[in-house]
Amino acid sequence: MRNIFINDYHKAVHAQSVIDQDADVYNRDILNDSGFDTPDGSIHIQEITGAIDQLSEDLRVPFSLYVSGYKYNEIAGKLDMPLGTIKSRIFFARQEL
Repeated sequence: MRNIFINDYHKAVHAQSVIDQDADVYNRDILNDSGFDTPDGSIHIQEITGAIDQLSEDLRVPFSLYVSGYKYNEIAGKLDMPLGTIKSRIFFARQEL
């Protein structure tokens, strides 16, 4: 009975949510929403990019791919390295940063 109540509650909450049909989510101006268009935001991005560029190549390449959105398995396949090595290098890159 408890689970039935919880499921019914979630269905009711979901049914009451309002979705704006006029909103164009696919063509939103994401750059203006990011906060990086301010001078301070661009300085922070430059500092982060500079810090990543100062990493050794062994750490920089896997970390850059990870930040770009690749999964651990994809990075390991692309660089032809074991998965554990990729995870370790990304961990060590985070520590250095």
